[in-house]
Amino acid sequence: MVRAFSRRSEVENWRLGATLELILPKKSYVVAAILLAAPMQALAADPPSPVVRPAAALRAPSETYLALREVAFSTRSEDVEVKATPGQALAYGVIVEFRQEAAMVTVVGFASGDSSVYRSTGSGLIGGRREPLVAAAAQSLVAQAQLQLADLSSVNSYPTPGPGDVTVYVLTTAGLRGVEVGRSQIEMADDRLNPLYAGAQKLVDEFRKARP
Repeated sequence: MVRAFSRRSEVENWRLGATLELILPKKSYVVAAILLAAPMQALAADPPSPVVRPAAALRAPSETYLALREVAFSTRSEDVEVKATPGQALAYGVIVEFRQEAAMVTVVGFASGDSSVYRSTGSGLIGGRREPLVAAAAQSLVAQAQLQLADLSSVNSYPTPGPGDVTVYVLTTAGLRGVEVGRSQIEMADDRLNPLYAGAQKLVDEFRKARP
């Protein structure tokens, strides 16, 4: 079953002030501010594995995760080298989320090659643009999203997926698009949204190879 979203969630704007440009390497001096809120080693460890099924009980998300997730959804097209064109919806970022064990996993890829993988428990990987294969996987994911914009509805909120589901969000110059679908469905090779899910898993794999 596929679901779209219509209600806007509340945003803690004060938290964004210090972290809005965190994921962009050209403005990496901001990274230190957010990393002070969590153990440094946590962000370099425990990358997600796409083959492990999510557990029913989800731990409360860390403040670091919530801030990083908000930064990803707040990224503007000009931040990632995409110029808006009047009358066109240009994809510039893809965010795929799913549960793994007791954590939520957020996979982020932008047209510039910037990419990240966050876990709600506080661990993750950022700065994928520095690794050519990671950056290429991110750019490929965004290119695929451009081809599939018609498969996603316009949304104005971005909740995390329910148990057994996957959410796919695409940031475009004409607004956010998104869909929630069962994980067992999207994992099927013949599912129309599978290329986006598979592209996110490819991005995770390239991150793991680049940072063993």
